[in-house]
Amino acid sequence: MADRRGAPVGFMTAGTALRVLVLLGAVAAWLIGVLHGATGLVILIMAAAVLGVADVAFTAGQGLAVPRLVESDHIRATFGRVQSFSQVGHAAGPLILAGLLSVVALPMAWLAGAVMYLGSLFAQRGIRLSRSALPEPIRSSAWAQARAGFTHLRTTPVLWNITLANVLTNAGAMAANTTMPVLAIRDLGLSPTAFAMIGGVGAVSGILGAAVASPLVQRLGLRRTRLLVSAGMAAGVALVASTLGNVLPGPPEAWLGVQAVLAAGGTSIAMVAGSDLPARHSPPEQLGTLMGAQRSMVLGVMPITSMAVGILGSMAGLGPALIVWACLTVLSAVPCLRLP
Repeated sequence: MADRRGAPVGFMTAGTALRVLVLLGAVAAWLIGVLHGATGLVILIMAAAVLGVADVAFTAGQGLAVPRLVESDHIRATFGRVQSFSQVGHAAGPLILAGLLSVVALPMAWLAGAVMYLGSLFAQRGIRLSRSALPEPIRSSAWAQARAGFTHLRTTPVLWNITLANVLTNAGAMAANTTMPVLAIRDLGLSPTAFAMIGGVGAVSGILGAAVASPLVQRLGLRRTRLLVSAGMAAGVALVASTLGNVLPGPPEAWLGVQAVLAAGGTSIAMVAGSDLPARHSPPEQLGTLMGAQRSMVLGVMPITSMAVGILGSMAGLGPALIVWACLTVLSAVPCLRLP
């Protein structure tokens, strides 16, 4: 039977094309001289918002494509490899940006990003989904489909629990990302270079975490793996608090590096560990709406947490922000107790 690209790849293509247009638009705004002052700030904010929407579209399409390309027994391992390559890009991106900014202006770096996204578009042309893997969608309004996705998610215990665990894990990760720069540079006196090196160590840990997630689940089981992730991330918060209190020996960079390893590796493992559950516990025609509901929760909590922790830290200080961060990492273990 003839192949076709299908809706999941369409989401990926739309998200990538939108990124290209936004970056090229930002470069055009710079060339015509409007990227400054209040107007430039508004343009950058709008560009960031659209890029966020494009990222959701791409990741949603990617999440839908994997279950339709491989058998259910291979979803988790395949998704782990995909995440490993994605983490490589996340690690290499800042290094490439730093190299470009040393020789060209920032808008030229945006242009380079647009070229990379165009390369991604060409790569996506090679993805083909068989017609048999694409069930006929149920005809209903977008609101009805979204409601059906959330209803199915809420009434399927294993999917609901893994989703809550991932929501809390992502919230903890965003609390860490919001808190750590202030803590490291302002309170511990680390240089921006040292902090960037810690971020690089975390990026490598994220790559390795995505690579080992599937074998780890196969060996320990989903519940133990996710509990191990929560314990590791909570231990990272304890390391940070101990570093602030001068309890631990040695340079603070070493302990913050350990925390970065635990946080980045744990987050990657968490995202891969239950990636096969939607396809196992959903009929094919409902997979899209279900994964849309999942990603709305898992991705939606990230900017909310970042803003909330940032506001809390600026108003009440670093201590309460650390407490919230610790609570989120500990609470992420609670839904995991009910996983198989």
